[in-house]
This record gives sequence, structure tokens and C-alpha cells, in this order.
Amino acid sequence: MLNIAVIEDNDRDAKILEQCLTRYATQNHLQFQVAHFSSALKFINAYKSNYDLIFMDIEMPLMSGMEAAKALRQIDRGVTLVFVTNMVQYAVEGYAVEAFDYILKPIDDYAFDLKLKRILSHVGSQAEERIVIRTGGETVGLPVRKICYVEVDGHYLNWHTQDQIYRSLGTLKSIGEQLPESFCAISRWHVINMQYVSSVIGDDVLVKEEKLHIGRSYKQQFLQAYAEYMVGGT
Repeated sequence: MLNIAVIEDNDRDAKILEQCLTRYATQNHLQFQVAHFSSALKFINAYKSNYDLIFMDIEMPLMSGMEAAKALRQIDRGVTLVFVTNMVQYAVEGYAVEAFDYILKPIDDYAFDLKLKRILSHVGSQAEERIVIRTGGETVGLPVRKICYVEVDGHYLNWHTQDQIYRSLGTLKSIGEQLPESFCAISRWHVINMQYVSSVIGDDVLVKEEKLHIGRSYKQQFLQAYAEYMVGGT
């Protein structure tokens, strides 16, 4: 089951997009759960990081799709975002909010199917990345894209995700090989997901509104890794 959000103020356009999704799902034996939001502002205010894919209109009242995308990236850097618009000129601006693709209005079925196949392939590759931990007597698979940072707490690790904090036995060394290149140690106590870095100021880094200290011996390595990450866009 794929959780999809459609943010579109025009009910007719929203219905057309949902019909395209339903048709594609039926033809390809897939299951989509689609939630429609007629206001970008309401979507952001009520946002929960349980969506796999977001389709966002751009021209909307109160809060535009581009403004909503910028707000979204402050709370969820990993979710796949696709703009649905008749304004091709927004393509360049979309790079700043890490939009994966664009779908042009009016929607053409053939072009939509080609785009959606590529989009779902990307979503699938994102969804497969999980880290399995033991917490609270059960085994949990944490989606990598939802992990903001990992914190050492004695013999335990606190996994700070978008939704909550998980606690497991372990050390940073023991999980090092499980984490992808988007993660980087900034001290003996913290490994951060660079997707969620909003700023680096002096010896501190802001990760999802949490200020974390960068250890002196880790600073050069982190700054280099972060610069490469930003250039590579991974």
C-alpha cells in the first residue's frame, strides 16, 4: 500500500489526477491510498510523515505550492515530491526544494504513465532502505529517510526520527556500516542525517530544530562530507 497525498485547490484537477492514479493502480495491480488536500496551508499544518509520495499544485491561494514545498522540506527532507502544474518556468525553482519531477497540466494519460513508472521506481528504492533495531522488546524496521540523527546515551542509542524517538542497545561503531553516505558523525555522541541539516553555525549544526555540537576532531571531516553531499544532492 502506497500512501499518496494530492494537494490541489481545484477539485476538477484533483479528481482527474486521482482517476489517473486509480487507473494506473488497477492496470498494474497496485494499491494506492490517496488523501486530497484543497489547501497547502492545511496540509502543512496537519502534516504527518506517513506519505510515500506527494503531488503538489503550485498556484494556490494563501500558500503556494512552492511555499508549501519549502515548509515541507523543513520537516521532511526525504519524501518524494512531484509538482503538478501548467507553469513550466517553475522547473528551475523546484531544484531548491528537491522536487523529483513535474507533471504538466492538462494531464496526458500516456505521458502520466511514463512519469509515474519512473516516480514509483524512485519511491520503491527509497522505501527499501531500512535499519532493523530491537526496541521495547520488539523488532522495528526504521526507514532510513525518516532518521534525523542517532544519539549515544550510555550503552544505548536514541534514534531520533521524524515521528518519535526509538531506543536500542548499541554503539555508533556497531551501526556505522548500516548507515548510508548521507549520514556523518559530528562527535562521539551524534551521527546525523545530512538531509535534515538546516544550517551550520560555528561549532554547531541545526538538525530538525535541534542544535547539536560538532566535536573539534570531527569538524573538518563533517564540513567536507556536507559540502560533497550538497553538491551531489544525494
